[in-house]
Amino acid sequence: MAVLEFWEQFSLVQDALEGGTCFHSEEPPISPLSAHFDSGFGICPCNGLEGVGSHIYENVDVLLNSLCYLKDTQCDRPGGPHIQFKALLAAINHHDKNFELSIANRLYGEEKYTFLQQFLHCTKEMYHAELQKVDFETKTEEARNQINTWVEKQTNGKITDLMASGSIDTTTILVLANAIYFKGNWKSQFDKKLTKEAPFWINENQSKNVPMMNKEGEFNVAYIQNPSLQILELPYDKNEMSMFILLPDKKGGAHQVEKELTYAKFQEWTSSKNMQKQKVDIYVPKFKLEETYELNKLLVALGMTDVFTRGKADLSGMSGSKNLFVSKAIHKSYVVVNEEGTEAAAATGVGVSTTSMPVQIRADHPFIFLIRNNKTQSILFLGRYNSP
Repeated sequence: MAVLEFWEQFSLVQDALEGGTCFHSEEPPISPLSAHFDSGFGICPCNGLEGVGSHIYENVDVLLNSLCYLKDTQCDRPGGPHIQFKALLAAINHHDKNFELSIANRLYGEEKYTFLQQFLHCTKEMYHAELQKVDFETKTEEARNQINTWVEKQTNGKITDLMASGSIDTTTILVLANAIYFKGNWKSQFDKKLTKEAPFWINENQSKNVPMMNKEGEFNVAYIQNPSLQILELPYDKNEMSMFILLPDKKGGAHQVEKELTYAKFQEWTSSKNMQKQKVDIYVPKFKLEETYELNKLLVALGMTDVFTRGKADLSGMSGSKNLFVSKAIHKSYVVVNEEGTEAAAATGVGVSTTSMPVQIRADHPFIFLIRNNKTQSILFLGRYNSP
């Protein structure tokens, strides 16, 4: 399942579960890439289970298996999903003074439990995820702290206390942890002296003041006719990464854009034939988004039911035993956008035009943002900023 197709279903299901109000004041940023790695983990051990899955299921008790979308026990099959994930992992990890991107995976298994060597070999070779034995049974709190410490280190201190007190217990057998961290400087940074308080319109009638960054320069922009929105690309240093802001013309249009958004459409809208470099005056709010929530209800609503039920889940590809099931799926994410850059621990009737792009792009009402690795075209984070 493509990353934005998952986001589309994810948003619609969340909207239904919350009675028509999609999330809260901000759309919690997620990392589809990280989630895709999680789903990849699950391919190895899943037997008798087919599902769909796609900022961070940054750990889940026995849970990445709930995100299986293939039955593929041949770990090193040429062209198979595991090989593809291995290549993607190698291509994406990057460290230098202006741009850092890392993805890390680790398994935490009950020390008295035996896991199949095929499963351990696959996760180590393809995902660089080695098994760390812990004592969930008698030292539950110590094991929880160990997992949290690892995640905090991998996300440079931004994701803390992922596994809250009570989230694991003496029956926990395995936790598969995944962490993604990105920090990048803008290719052209904003001048802090130009950041001023300005209204951000939550809806047509209500606004709140926010620190609004401002910059004039040449940026890639496009105007999409259906749905009606502006697209702005803010490149990071060396152009390897970019943030895309999808700004609806209408103050209340973000939800509709979100419904229309698919990976194929995003690729079309942001292709070189549609994005044109223009001199524009841009206004973008500084913001910080941080959110933790359980995914169980959403995943069940997407059709993943048996995997959460003791006696129905079949995760025997991990251990040979059929007594494993997913107890909890947890997602926690963190994104900060400021003058220097970003730090983050997420068809028919469509017309594209760039000839009528306005000179000014003012992101002063709800918008969708995506952070993309331009080399691999992978979406690292995406979310919706609704209000300060």
